[in-house]
Amino acid sequence: MMKMNSIYPIAFLLLQLPGFLAGQSAFAQENLDEELKKKEETRIGRLFEKVVPTLDQARKLIDGHDKLPKRRFLLLRPFADDQQSNEAETTELLDEAIEMLDSSPLRDLWKELHSVKRQIRKAHHKLAEYRQRRVSAPREKEIGLFDRAFVSTKEDYDELIDEEETEISANERQIENLKNGVVKELKALNLEVDRDALESLLSSVSGDDFVSMIALFDNIRHLTGQLQSLTEQSGEALDIAKRYYGMHVVLVKIMDRMQQRFISDIDKEHIPRLLTYSKEAEKNVSQALDLIRKEAGDEEILRSNIESNQLTLRAAKLYTEYLLNNADLIREENKHVKKNLSTALNTYKTVKLSSDVSRLMKTGRQNFETLMQLQIPPLREFRNEMLRKEYQRMTTELLDP
Repeated sequence: MMKMNSIYPIAFLLLQLPGFLAGQSAFAQENLDEELKKKEETRIGRLFEKVVPTLDQARKLIDGHDKLPKRRFLLLRPFADDQQSNEAETTELLDEAIEMLDSSPLRDLWKELHSVKRQIRKAHHKLAEYRQRRVSAPREKEIGLFDRAFVSTKEDYDELIDEEETEISANERQIENLKNGVVKELKALNLEVDRDALESLLSSVSGDDFVSMIALFDNIRHLTGQLQSLTEQSGEALDIAKRYYGMHVVLVKIMDRMQQRFISDIDKEHIPRLLTYSKEAEKNVSQALDLIRKEAGDEEILRSNIESNQLTLRAAKLYTEYLLNNADLIREENKHVKKNLSTALNTYKTVKLSSDVSRLMKTGRQNFETLMQLQIPPLREFRNEMLRKEYQRMTTELLDP
């Protein structure tokens, strides 16, 4: 009986344990969420302090823009500012601000992911080198003790190959963890990204810019909230309120600038180079067919070359379509940003009450949240392994001409 009585409390505790653990888990999660929230607030606060001087400097240039002549008079005032030089200086400041705002937990994960992918590529290059050297290397039993210190053997290369393969496996596991982290961060920003879309971003030349834009928009949304709060705290101090709204205008200009850069890179750099790849592949196919007709080469090898070039043509076509779709997506979003910018600039010139400024900034922040709902399109036929490798090869060439 004594044993039974002593067991009952334990049984009772065991029955209560799942609920207790769930409560502890919820409590721990709540503490974790609170800790992450404080960490994010600290990050945004530091970012705000860092970027405000640049925003304020750009605001002053915007303030004085309409007062400047459209063109300088070279003979009378060769070094005087005009609207063109003022716009160029403003653009430089916007680009500086973009560099500052291109930071977030998402960007950190993204950069680490690409860093690990580079390590894997280097490891594969080392593997190829070790395997090649192993072919001509002697075995340990074939060399003397004196030569052993100066000559790498097949066994030495086997060890090096095992080390590289182990490192590759570890890095591939880390890649999977980092991908899960990226998806989690994107979901926290209300962006639903499936695996195909994520793989598209990782393998596309525009992927890094896309993620930068997402991080930048989120930072701008947070900074606008800070400016809105400071405006409300300023009461009826119109000069202070107007200064904060001016910085909000600069943030909208930064969004416009980032989108324009994204579109320009695709239209003026990536698409022309993909067109060059296609022309080279078409030329190679034509030459191979000509050699086959003339019986001037090994037909089997030439037909294999034709297949390889046709794969390049197909990949380049799909890659071009994907990039053009991305550009069209951002071009459409940019129309909304330009409307917001025109409204913000006009409001900045005519604003009368700090309460109006606060309300307008709140509207601007809501507009940013709408723009955050970007849908990331997956690459068509991306599950085709041969096409995937060809995409990745092209991306490497596009990123490293």
